[in-house]
Amino acid sequence: MPFEFKKVLEHGTTNPIVARLSLQILEILKQCNASKDIQDKVGELYVNSLQKKLLRCWEIEERFKKEFAAAVGKYKPPAAANAPVEVPQIPRLEEECHNFLYEAKNFIRDLLQVVNHLYGTTFGEASEFSRAKKGSQSLLEFAEKTFGADDGKTKMLKEAVPSIEELIAMRNAVEHPEGLSGKLVIANFADCIHPGGQAQPRLPN
Repeated sequence: MPFEFKKVLEHGTTNPIVARLSLQILEILKQCNASKDIQDKVGELYVNSLQKKLLRCWEIEERFKKEFAAAVGKYKPPAAANAPVEVPQIPRLEEECHNFLYEAKNFIRDLLQVVNHLYGTTFGEASEFSRAKKGSQSLLEFAEKTFGADDGKTKMLKEAVPSIEELIAMRNAVEHPEGLSGKLVIANFADCIHPGGQAQPRLPN
């Protein structure tokens, strides 16, 4: 039976996401004291889950940058006061934002599974990165107790908390509109036509 080769990624190791979440992490795992079974489970998560989710986020960001630049480049100021003007737009902006938040939240959730395999913890939801379930502890609390507040790993996790909580809150707002996280508003370009005929396209936060 001949060997079969299948292309599983659109990107090679020149992309830092592929390099760091595949080859590099597998080499790091070889230096750990974890059993071969745990190393395999962690490696599987990185190569077949974390890497792919982060790549999808990267692809969405790259498409956004290109479409944003193209939309701005095509904009033409109105020929005269009160003349019709075509406002730039980014196609599928809302869908792309939703997809980005979905992949990002699941990336965080699966990252917690890596911790579970390595340290025997039982984290299940992305929010447990910084917010503990009742009667339990968050990943940040676990790190402070296990490694110490001044440990490099703990500091790295603490620095990531604001960004991660923002991502989770935005995704929760998509999943539960008007819930505890409020409503996520995704607006395309808003035109600000100045008296001189110049426009300043802007995207709200």
